[in-house]
Amino acid sequence: MSTRTTCGKPSLLARHLCAAGLLSGLLIAALPAQAQTANATVRGTITTAGAAVPAGTDVIAVNKANGNTYRTKALADGSYVLVGLNPGTYEIRVGGATSGSLVTLSVGQNATVDLGSAAGTATSQLGTVVIEGSAQRQGVIDSQVGTTVSNKMIEAIPQASRNFLSAADFAPGVRFDTDAGGNTRLRGGSQNIDSVNVFIDGVGQKNNILRGGVVGQDTSRGNPFPQAAIAEYRVLTQNYKAEYDQVSSVAISAVTKSGGNETHGNVYVNRTGSNWTALSPIQKKDEANGIASPSSRQIEAGFSLGGAIKPDTLHYFLAYDGKSLDKPRQLTAMNLDKYPGSPGLVPTIAGQQGSFKGQFEQHLLFGKLSAEIDDRQRLDISTTLRKETGYSVDGDRFAPSTALNNNNNAYRVDVTHEYTGNDWLNEARAGWESSKWNPQSDSAEPLVRYKYSPTNAISNVQDIFFTGGSPNAQDRRQSGFYLKDDVTYTGRAGHVIKGGVQFKAMEYELSGTAFRVPAIDTVLNVTTGQPYFNGLACTGTNVSSNGLSSDQCNIRLAIPTASAAFKNNQFGIYLQDDWKVTKQLEVNVGARWDYEDNMLNNNYVTPADRVAALNALDGRTVDGITAPAGQTYAQSLAKGGINIADYISNGSSRKPFKGAFAPRLGASYDVLGNKATVIYGGWGRSYDRRMANNALDELQKNAAPGGETWLIKNDFKMPYADQASLGVRQALGMWNMDVAISKIHAKNQFIWFHGNRDPNGGFGNSNSVDPLWGGPNGFGSVVLGDFKGQNKATSLFLSLEKPYTQASGWSMTVAYTYTDAKTTNNEWSDDIFDWTYGKSTYGFRPSKDAEKHRLVVGGLMDKLPWGMQLSGKLTVGDGQPRRVVDCHTGFSGANGCRAVSRGSDTFKQMDLALAKNFKVWGGELQLRADVLNLFNTANWGYYDDWVGGPSTPPKNALGGDNANFDTRTGVRGSMRQFKLGASYTF
Repeated sequence: MSTRTTCGKPSLLARHLCAAGLLSGLLIAALPAQAQTANATVRGTITTAGAAVPAGTDVIAVNKANGNTYRTKALADGSYVLVGLNPGTYEIRVGGATSGSLVTLSVGQNATVDLGSAAGTATSQLGTVVIEGSAQRQGVIDSQVGTTVSNKMIEAIPQASRNFLSAADFAPGVRFDTDAGGNTRLRGGSQNIDSVNVFIDGVGQKNNILRGGVVGQDTSRGNPFPQAAIAEYRVLTQNYKAEYDQVSSVAISAVTKSGGNETHGNVYVNRTGSNWTALSPIQKKDEANGIASPSSRQIEAGFSLGGAIKPDTLHYFLAYDGKSLDKPRQLTAMNLDKYPGSPGLVPTIAGQQGSFKGQFEQHLLFGKLSAEIDDRQRLDISTTLRKETGYSVDGDRFAPSTALNNNNNAYRVDVTHEYTGNDWLNEARAGWESSKWNPQSDSAEPLVRYKYSPTNAISNVQDIFFTGGSPNAQDRRQSGFYLKDDVTYTGRAGHVIKGGVQFKAMEYELSGTAFRVPAIDTVLNVTTGQPYFNGLACTGTNVSSNGLSSDQCNIRLAIPTASAAFKNNQFGIYLQDDWKVTKQLEVNVGARWDYEDNMLNNNYVTPADRVAALNALDGRTVDGITAPAGQTYAQSLAKGGINIADYISNGSSRKPFKGAFAPRLGASYDVLGNKATVIYGGWGRSYDRRMANNALDELQKNAAPGGETWLIKNDFKMPYADQASLGVRQALGMWNMDVAISKIHAKNQFIWFHGNRDPNGGFGNSNSVDPLWGGPNGFGSVVLGDFKGQNKATSLFLSLEKPYTQASGWSMTVAYTYTDAKTTNNEWSDDIFDWTYGKSTYGFRPSKDAEKHRLVVGGLMDKLPWGMQLSGKLTVGDGQPRRVVDCHTGFSGANGCRAVSRGSDTFKQMDLALAKNFKVWGGELQLRADVLNLFNTANWGYYDDWVGGPSTPPKNALGGDNANFDTRTGVRGSMRQFKLGASYTF
């Protein structure tokens, strides 16, 4: 049977829908079958004939797209404030006029617009007023440090995936990264990745249970929200106002699109794949060795549609983004060349190398209804659905048998009601959310991590290959509802006072285990190629009594599935006053207080067997140190400054943290009163929260008989950051420049550290980069959790922006960041594991999570010959610092090991997109080609950082025995890649 598609000569709307349907057919064919923090404020002064208008004069802003009205009244000094305006173009009408002046507002903008008329004009005719000052400088009087990303820039900038956050690094101090597995991360400076938050239409999307800051972003290649639904967003890096909660680094404030009185829509499809992607140097080497690169394919497709059910009254908007990804990976072993003659297991390991094709699919759907109940009330109802499935391995050294299936789903419904009085606005919000993260392994075989050691010692090893099954079998869920109410009062001249309360009732269901099967680290004998593991227990020298360890082997037993289900009520209250002291000076004063009644499972009781072991007689001999007769293990820990009673919970010893009081102070000064030069600055404290998964780690590890002991300190803290900045915004012709100095000190960062100590309370003969492994007799290691981590950064932010205008047809953004970042973590990163915390070497170290210098440039031009449009993004960084472990002769401690800093290669990437629009049936068909990494730069980001032990003669530049030291082992991002797309907009 065949069908024929034709659009004939229908109506204009029908022709739009027909064209969209044709491209939708491509969309469906491409996809596989499937069983307010965002609102703006306008304030200013109205004059007529040189004098202030009478008090009580009506001021109305009318949204030109959907007819929504916002109203206030002028005060006795002629000042007015309009609050709660969604981004868009408004007509401001004064004194009952039927027309007025136009002003375009961005997300979260605090705009100053003074209105005036010629002498002798009647108040009722002030609709003819003009806007004084440059429209491009409306939002410069603001003490917050931030950058606005327009919808035009979001859609134009070339990117590997349709993640709207990929343009967030146009703000200095912000990084948007994609790791080797394709997982995306947003980071502010050197702070923990968990400390970010994304606010969609004023509602935070915080991840309460897992890492990544935003719901669904822990180990996900997916996008947090459909890009087609984002109108624009603002990136705030610090000094954000008191209404922002659960964030201490980057706050993203985004506003979604709404339907207007006219029907508009878009449908698109994009494709790329391995046949359009250059090989990396590693892939070329693999192919030379007979390991072919697997094919890959990425399809993105979606649509958006918005319009009016009843013009000026009821509007709708719908958006869908879909992604299907076949992701190739080369699985290759290392160090097989150290076993000449292919002895032992080497041929078997080599046979498991080859191509692995990971898979990923995502569906993102957003729907919204907006109602103008009357000229004082508005109601929005929206819903979001996110559904992901994935199949992947954890790295290039993992055999295909270790692959994981992962389901990652999120759903939410949000309702917002606004009521506008003459000098106040009430914004009431309510909503419900639910999310699930569920990785599972197909194989139940033990995970065996084969290692190479020139000395056949587990303490001096490099990876070879990992085989067997993955230990991962987890199920993490968060759900709950929230109530939020914000009131803004503008009835006092010069003041915009905003306060609010929020209540969240969260439920966490945490189950499964990250250690479903045993994990064995074993050296392959350099002579025989055989492991020091017989299938049941470790072999070799100094085998432990239970066979779990030797000098050449270590077994981590499987940990049974455990469940932690608990509720957590979250409360927040804030008050903020934006006080315009004079025409030129504005002061921002605010404070908020947050409280959680059950952040980390307060009712938990430490198992009796762990308590008994910790309080039992020590009886150990550690590195020649024997515990005195009658000394308990707890007393040995006390000699090292650890009071283990602080970590033992009896079900009532843990109390909620009540001290999360966060003052915030800022000011901005318009030097000449014309917005050309504005000096601004501020100081503030901002509290974040911990991930509930830490509580499951504690419960789960302690459930294993004879296993490890994990304990969280009963004295809970909330992580926070103290932030200070000083800057100047300067008009440079058509350009806006912003220069700021920033200082951030984050404290109370949660860390897991190794708690074992020798009988004298020390670390035995362990070197400076390793803890003293072990624990009380009959049990594994002691791991303690405490709120002790810190990181700090001093930064210089420089941004230059030439805003887009229809007349010029081009826009450019330049963001440069200099950062001096340090951390107390011995791993020099934001990892929540700091095994050697407490050693004498404890202090601030360089941070691996921030480059010293980073430059991001973006731009677009849409007035090229033949109607072509060009956009691009350049990213240059001097490389993230590396932590290198050096154990060659001459350093103090056993094995002479220490961690030293080393640089990495410069990161350079240039992306370009070229598009051409064609008029089709009253709409526009766009054909577009993106080239990512235009110059095919190999951005090395992974290295062999093991220097090794003593060697004569030395085998590397630092004197160690690892000849592979400094070898580049992986690249960040993609090599040169072409991406083609088509879209139809009407």
